[in-house]
Amino acid sequence: MKHNGSGNFKTIILKKIIPSIFCIFYNSAGALASSFGYFQQQVNYTIQVTLDDKKHELNAFETIRYINHSNDTLRLLYFHLWPNAYSSNHTALARQLLQTKGKERLFKDPLLKGSIDSLDFRVDSKKVNWQLLSGQPDICTLSLNDPLMPGDSIQITTPFRVKIPLGVTSRLGHIGQSYQISQWYPKPAVYDENGWHPMPYLDQGEFYSEFGNYDVSITLPSNYITGATGNLHNESEIDKLTILAADTSWESSHGERNTTFPPSSLTMKTLRYTEQKVHDFAWFADKRFHVLKGKVILPRSGREITTWAMFTDQESDFWKHSISYINSAISSLSELTGEYPYNNYTAVQSALNAGVGMEYPGITVIGLVENAYSLDEVITHEIIHSWFYSALGSNERRYPYLDEGITSAYTSRYLRQHYPYKKLWEVYLEKRKLAKLFHIEDMPLERMEELEWLLPARNNQEQPINLPATDFTFSNYGIMIYNKAARGFEYLRNYLGDSVFDRSMQHYYEQWKYRHPQPEDLQNAFETSTSKDLTWFFNDFLGTTRRMDYKIVRLSKHNLLVKNKGQLNSPIVIAGMKGDSILFEKWQDGFTGQKWIELPPGDYSEIKIDPRHITPELFRLNNNYRINKPFPKADPINARFLFTLDDPERRTLLYVPVFNWNKENGFMAGVLVHNGFMVPKPIEYLIMPFYTFKDHGAVGYSRIAWNIIPYNQIIRLATLSVEGEKFGAPGNQDYYKVKTGIEIYFRKENMNNPYRHKVMGYYTSASDLADIELMQKAGMNHYLQLGYQFDKTSLINPYTGLAFIEMNSSYQKLSFELNYRYSYYRKRQGLDIRLFGGTMLKEPVETGFYSFAPGGRSGSVMYLYEGTYPDRFATPSSSFWSRQMTLSEGGLVSPVNTILGYSNWLVSANISSNLPGVAGNIGIKPFLNLLLNDRGTKTIHSSAFFWEAGLKAGIWNLFEIHVPVLVSKNIDDITVSFKDRIRFIFQLNSFNQVKLRQKMVN
Repeated sequence: MKHNGSGNFKTIILKKIIPSIFCIFYNSAGALASSFGYFQQQVNYTIQVTLDDKKHELNAFETIRYINHSNDTLRLLYFHLWPNAYSSNHTALARQLLQTKGKERLFKDPLLKGSIDSLDFRVDSKKVNWQLLSGQPDICTLSLNDPLMPGDSIQITTPFRVKIPLGVTSRLGHIGQSYQISQWYPKPAVYDENGWHPMPYLDQGEFYSEFGNYDVSITLPSNYITGATGNLHNESEIDKLTILAADTSWESSHGERNTTFPPSSLTMKTLRYTEQKVHDFAWFADKRFHVLKGKVILPRSGREITTWAMFTDQESDFWKHSISYINSAISSLSELTGEYPYNNYTAVQSALNAGVGMEYPGITVIGLVENAYSLDEVITHEIIHSWFYSALGSNERRYPYLDEGITSAYTSRYLRQHYPYKKLWEVYLEKRKLAKLFHIEDMPLERMEELEWLLPARNNQEQPINLPATDFTFSNYGIMIYNKAARGFEYLRNYLGDSVFDRSMQHYYEQWKYRHPQPEDLQNAFETSTSKDLTWFFNDFLGTTRRMDYKIVRLSKHNLLVKNKGQLNSPIVIAGMKGDSILFEKWQDGFTGQKWIELPPGDYSEIKIDPRHITPELFRLNNNYRINKPFPKADPINARFLFTLDDPERRTLLYVPVFNWNKENGFMAGVLVHNGFMVPKPIEYLIMPFYTFKDHGAVGYSRIAWNIIPYNQIIRLATLSVEGEKFGAPGNQDYYKVKTGIEIYFRKENMNNPYRHKVMGYYTSASDLADIELMQKAGMNHYLQLGYQFDKTSLINPYTGLAFIEMNSSYQKLSFELNYRYSYYRKRQGLDIRLFGGTMLKEPVETGFYSFAPGGRSGSVMYLYEGTYPDRFATPSSSFWSRQMTLSEGGLVSPVNTILGYSNWLVSANISSNLPGVAGNIGIKPFLNLLLNDRGTKTIHSSAFFWEAGLKAGIWNLFEIHVPVLVSKNIDDITVSFKDRIRFIFQLNSFNQVKLRQKMVN
């Protein structure tokens, strides 16, 4: 619900200005409160809730005891009403999903809508005024009738009803009669020394809530199996679950999947759960659950923990060992960090659309996984959150790394301990033959984490780890928080040593258990325990994007000179190697400039920085020194056939046999050689020579590029490139092309800003196409191109604009092009609009094709030789391949250029659209092309306006055929027949290394 802004002056004063004054006052009061030291509010809940599984609704009543432990007098409270996040397409959740998933139906579909209503807030039995925040229906304020003094408490009550959305959007929902009930009840926001923390519900970005005690009674049909936060008090239900756990008959189903829901029982049951010192309560219910039960004896106190697993037939083969996964993780983390904080733990397999698993106190929900290893991994990760989320209640929205980063680090540590020989292919390919084909059979599993991080790091698109969740881009949220932060804490552990790291984390856990720690509290715990200055980690590594890049300069006897080429002055580890064996490791604190490091004597053949890939080294090819080698710092080339994943510490050369054909050269066989394109490199190259069987010659294409990534400058990335090309041409000759260029990508202050800017300049020297047409020896023409490109890269209504000037000694031309997509539904469906305008600043003296082409250019007039044309120099309509075109400039499909001529100025519009509904998936699109140019006035028809309409269909961006069905009279007069107007686009170069690299850069 959204209040409208109309009303009299008194209403405006009461509803707008006074709450605003209160907000200002309490934010100031929060800052003042910090001077009184740490405090923590307490919120105790009693909730009675009934599930209506016919209407998919919850009907509930809530009683809250709110205790004010602050030194402030409170006159209002903020409350979260998170089910309202699903109420419309105007909530913060909807706006975030539109950015990350595209324009789907979202909450226009009644089944996808969720809400919370029937609220009647009362404080100490007296009705109070409350209102939703403007534009934020999932947050409200309660104005207290009487001020809540320091040390006092109030009782808040309200009924409420929750409409449960279809569980395909985020965490709260249902799939059929399977229920995932989380963030479902009215909940006070946190008030701490920094003031109030009201926050809308989001899919990317988690929560911050007050600790308290929960007493929750759930009423639902008696044949539901339920897992929930806390301790179940119904002995009969515990006995029922225990009997179900003893029944393993489901194991004999041999993979049969029964997904139907049995009818709901007509009798109801009420289950009571209680828990103390938790900040959330979630529950999950399904009539199809199988149950497993176990126990864990904690290693220090001997306390017994009851463990449960609840799952359906859908992935029961994976879940049959789930209790052992749960028990092992609880036991391991209790030993490393501190005792598991509760008496029960439950893992539930159910629908989830926000990640693979989601943690709540004492319970987790797990979505579909790929194999048993993945299930163990995600269960372990969610169990570790029992320490770094449940017991340590940090502000996940503001500092997501405090729970997700640390949890991911412990997950990696656990998996390496329990799966020490796990290889990358076992998880990502599952077939050793494929791993051998791609030469990754020996690559360790954790190498994928490094490769994922290197993508944004070497593209200069990293973000600091300590940002709020909402500041991260969709991809960086996963890579920075779950990947780089986790690797960072592993780095810190290896530097400090296991015992010191564990002691520090145990100190942090015991000091801040059931409280709200801040980043400085974690740093203080570590620096107190270690007596070390860890500013390099907590300030620089977590708080900036400074890079780590150490380089071995030289070795003199047992002294190694190392240079810090990066900005991060952090510790490094030097190792002496003999083959693959590590003979010694020595840690050295970080430094600037160069430093001599004394090495211990030994029979080692190689010195290497960080051979175990512990540190976040940006470039590892300068980390090696091979003793007694002619070129000790030169890394041998690792040649691989077909494809392999980039190994950051090896120089990889990939080679692939390739075949080609064009009319002039005939059949060609060659080899594509490159140094990989998955992970950006300072120098990238591609060489593709061909042997031509027709004239027994050599042709081909090559490119080399230098990538420069300045630190913290307005320029994010600059790419300098040189490329060359030689292929056959008519008259028993070849055409040549050499192109040099620079592309500069600018940094965005806000990475979530969808707008980006790029400037470019190219100098091209190419064979004179006019000479080739005349069958005479071609001279070289020289061209200069300068451009500015701006883009909106969002999934909704993206566009690209390009301003371009091109010139050589005989002409100058200026153009502007805009490509815009109005999104209908999802990211690939919409109305595509291309607008183009161009004018000649200086007209060519002789050659007409330098001017603007009203229609798509064939290869015979591509004077810069762009694209892949099997019959580049074909006469129009002379063969199948002569119908190939590049759709640019005027954009008409009909072959009008030869008769109409080239234009000194033109403007055009090209419009195409997906077909509506399901038909939009078949790949056929109607199009309309409009053109106005100066050449039309010179034809027998005086109109300078041309149009055509038709259909096009294609395969990805590789091949697309255009069929103009209706054309204007002036087009009909200058084209021969309907069939001659049918033309196609063939863009093999869309799949080449350069194009793929540019997509990753952008």
